[in-house]
Amino acid sequence: MAHFEDLRKTAYKAENDLNTYQAKQGLGKKSDSTLESGVDEMVNQRFSEPTGVKYGPGSTASGSDHRKIPEDEGGTRDDRDRLPKAEHFQGDDGPETGVKQYSENRPGDQEALDPQDLKRRGLA
Repeated sequence: MAHFEDLRKTAYKAENDLNTYQAKQGLGKKSDSTLESGVDEMVNQRFSEPTGVKYGPGSTASGSDHRKIPEDEGGTRDDRDRLPKAEHFQGDDGPETGVKQYSENRPGDQEALDPQDLKRRGLA
């Protein structure tokens, strides 16, 4: 229970820090990297545990299949030293199952395939 109480206090402090006028207006001295990236790396010093602030390519959790998967998230480099893209991680069933499920769950949508199209593509 003590661990939960520590987390609650840390969250309360962080919320108060974010609600200050200076934090909301972006006032105060900023480092060059903060101005360049838009991310204040000094936030790591405000917490007792590491925060893992990321910025740059691959830092967002976008739904794009073109996003590169960094090594710390499970991406492994190929023979040509390239990182894999998100499209290579479709799951066990693959994209065909996703199309089939979408079409079955949303009949009538323009993007959904009717049963005849599913058969034509070998999905039904």
